[in-house]
Amino acid sequence: MNYSAVFNLLFTLFKSMSVIVTFAYILSRINSIKLFFISPMKRLEKTFLIIFFGILSLLGTYLGIYILEAYANIRGIGAFMGGLLGGPAVGILAGMIGGIHRYTLGGFTAFACAAGTITTGLIGGLFHKKYLKGQINYKNGFFIGLLALSIEMIIILFLSRPFSQSLQLVKVISIPMALTNAVGISAFISILDKVNEEHEKIRALQAEKALSIADRSLPILQKGLNEETASIIINMIKKESSVDAAAITDKERVLAFVGIGSDHHFPGEKIKTKASKRALNKKVTTIIDKKEDIGCENENCFLTNAVITPLKIENNVFGLLKLYRSGEKISVLDIKLAEGISSLLATQIKLAKVSQEAKLKSESELKALQAQVNPHFLFNSLNVIISACRIDPQQSRTLLRKLANIFRRTLKRNVNQTTLADEIEFCQNYLDIEKARLGERLEVSWDIENNILEYKIPPFIIQPLVENSLKHGIYPKEGKGLLFISVKKENKLLKITVKDNGIGMNKEKLKSIFNKKQDHIGLKNIKERLNVIYNKSAELNIYSRANEGTEINISLPADYFEERRMAN
Repeated sequence: MNYSAVFNLLFTLFKSMSVIVTFAYILSRINSIKLFFISPMKRLEKTFLIIFFGILSLLGTYLGIYILEAYANIRGIGAFMGGLLGGPAVGILAGMIGGIHRYTLGGFTAFACAAGTITTGLIGGLFHKKYLKGQINYKNGFFIGLLALSIEMIIILFLSRPFSQSLQLVKVISIPMALTNAVGISAFISILDKVNEEHEKIRALQAEKALSIADRSLPILQKGLNEETASIIINMIKKESSVDAAAITDKERVLAFVGIGSDHHFPGEKIKTKASKRALNKKVTTIIDKKEDIGCENENCFLTNAVITPLKIENNVFGLLKLYRSGEKISVLDIKLAEGISSLLATQIKLAKVSQEAKLKSESELKALQAQVNPHFLFNSLNVIISACRIDPQQSRTLLRKLANIFRRTLKRNVNQTTLADEIEFCQNYLDIEKARLGERLEVSWDIENNILEYKIPPFIIQPLVENSLKHGIYPKEGKGLLFISVKKENKLLKITVKDNGIGMNKEKLKSIFNKKQDHIGLKNIKERLNVIYNKSAELNIYSRANEGTEINISLPADYFEERRMAN
């Protein structure tokens, strides 16, 4: 054996291999290429790997040396790495690109070299799953590379003719080719391990940022998602994510915007872009990579790219999170950060909503008990009953029965829902006792459609409206008080109306009616409960004029509880 020729060949192949490794290192610094090596393999990514490593295998021939009418080469690096990263199919196809190219160059080893390169790609693919599990590192990668190239040498030895010539060739090129290809494979794996390590660090940092935002936003979101809370949260997101601009919207309007473009992107603007509407309708993350798709009417706007992620609770979208870049592409890491933040924010909002709903239910039950077991109400009711005992014993028995029904129903009330019929009966018992006390000073009229009595509504919705009309409208009024209660179904809504001819309110008092300091029992509670239960698809409106009376209207989705039951 000519050892001098072997060492010269080894030295030359190592120089060529260093070109491949340097090329791999440069590519590993490019984010768009790097992400192909760290993402789960889809069809597009596998196609990229076949082409990329096929070309790398092809270049391995050109970077080799023509010797003894054959090529000593580093073609195996590309084929093996394609298989290792993409699986057997990718390894075989990448090996075929390099192998078929080698076959076209001719020579007595043409077919054997082509078969050997494809086999090397297959061997890399056989270790694909172990690599994904982290069981292949640069050390054992070196020995697997040695094994693959040794098998390739055996294939050349037995498929090339004349045998004496192939034996002479293998004696010269086997050690240099096996070592350089194995070292190249080991170096390539080492580079990818560094890429993965960097990615894990970045992902951990992104997760830390998202968790930091979620942790600080929880007490803020207890108040719900509105322009005030969205403004605080979006400033956190902008600072933590280092994007050029960020925004939060509800389903129709921008709630908060911060960063580049804040001089002409304002809260309160309607959602304009097709990408945003697509994210809302299809409930998927949407990427904008063209300035014109931003949809900004300001020609001097510097925003060019964005990622839009829906804020979802149980697959129901209630808003969007948008992260913007100026003159820079949205990276996969930006996308993952946006999705992580939106998911955590949605979870926080859901937790706040559940907490608020539980609190409101508890408050509702407490207020119900306070209203029904109010000492003044009980004292006045008993006085009326005692007086009736002397004048009309039958009426006193009837009133006692109604008072017992009120207490019994209060103790048995379902905190989630009741029928309209039960709620009406509850109000009738309450009003019968009040009419017995007020006599001719109170006249009550009802307009209830019989075919809607079995509809489900939240408990303790109508009675507080009636009580407020009596306490704040009719009691202080001189003369006869008229109270009108109506419940009708219009389209898909239940329309509840409680109207009185009491003393009414001026504009200032009407504006402050939902202030905690006001003494309108249950009104603020009802409004908050409706917002929580129906997700702002219910309405409560009050119309009043001083000395003319007050009208309270509630609109509820008629089939809400049935639809929710079916969904569950």
